[in-house]
Amino acid sequence: MLASAADRIHSFAPWPEGEPVVLACSGGADSTFLALAWQFAVEHLPPKARALPPAQVVVVDHGQQAQSAAAAAQASQLYKKMGFEVEVRRAKLSTGANESQLRQARYQVLLQAAADHRAKHILLAHHADDQAETLLLRIFRGTGLVGLAGMAARRPLAEGVELLRPLLGLRAAAIRQELRQHGQSWLEDPSNTDPNYARRNFLRQLWPQLEELASAPVTSAMLRLQQEAALWQQACTELLAKDQPFQEMPSFLRHAVIREHLQMLGETVSPARLRDLEQSLLRRQRAGINALHALIVHGGRLELEQMAEGEA
Repeated sequence: MLASAADRIHSFAPWPEGEPVVLACSGGADSTFLALAWQFAVEHLPPKARALPPAQVVVVDHGQQAQSAAAAAQASQLYKKMGFEVEVRRAKLSTGANESQLRQARYQVLLQAAADHRAKHILLAHHADDQAETLLLRIFRGTGLVGLAGMAARRPLAEGVELLRPLLGLRAAAIRQELRQHGQSWLEDPSNTDPNYARRNFLRQLWPQLEELASAPVTSAMLRLQQEAALWQQACTELLAKDQPFQEMPSFLRHAVIREHLQMLGETVSPARLRDLEQSLLRRQRAGINALHALIVHGGRLELEQMAEGEA
C-alpha cells in the first residue's frame, strides 16, 4: 500500500525545482502514514523521474485543550525520529472555536508556513473514509451535485499554493494495518472521538447504525456517489472548455459559469441566486452581483464587469 501512496505522490509531478513541500501532520495514524509514504516515494523514484523536493513537516497546535501544546510537542518528536525537519505552529484562535473556524485557522497557519519556506504545495492526509464522511455531512446540509464531487485530490488554496491529497483512494483501516506492519507508531488524539468537538465525530458514532439501516456498506456507497459526481463535474468542465455561447448552454452549464464568477469574488452561492442571475442574463444580458461588479453577456461570452461606485 505504501507503493500505491507513493505512486500517487509521484503523479503530482513535476515539482518546482529547489522548493520544499509542506506536510501537514498531527501525529495521528493518517498523517503519520502520509509522512511514511513520502519517505517511501523519495526512496522509490519512477524511471527518469527527478528527485522529490525536501519536505517540511508542520504540526498545527489549535490551542483548544489545556494539553494541546504538549500533544503538539509529542507529535513533533515523532516526526523528528522519522528523520523530518519539523516545526510546531500555534493557530490564532480563542477557546471554543467551531469546526469552520478551526479549519480556516489551520489553513492560514499552513499557508504562512508555505510562504515562509517558499513552498507551493501542502500535502494533507485525507483518505477515503474522510471523503465518505464529508459527502454524507454535505448531504445533510443539502448539497447539490457540485458538493457531491467531494474533496479534490488537488485544488488551489491561495494564489500560487496548492493542496494535495494523495491518500484519498486508501481506507483508514488499511492505513493503520500498514503502519503496524512497518512497526511505525502514531498518536491517538482524544478529540477525534469527542462528539462535542466536531459533527464529524458525532457522525462516526452513528456510523454503525447507518450500516445496519443500509443495504450496502455506507462508505462504499458514498464513494461510488462521489466518483460519479466527480466524473459529471469533469464532463461539465470539458463542455465549458468548448466555449459555447452563453445563451445556447444547458441551464446547468450556465449555472456553473456563474458559480465560478461568484466564487472568485467570494460571493454567496445558492440555487436561488444562480437562477435569478441566469434569468437576468438571458433577459437583459446583464446582472448585478454587488455594488462594484456585474456579469454581462458580451459576444456570447459571460464576462465580469467592474463598475464605478453608484453605477449598479
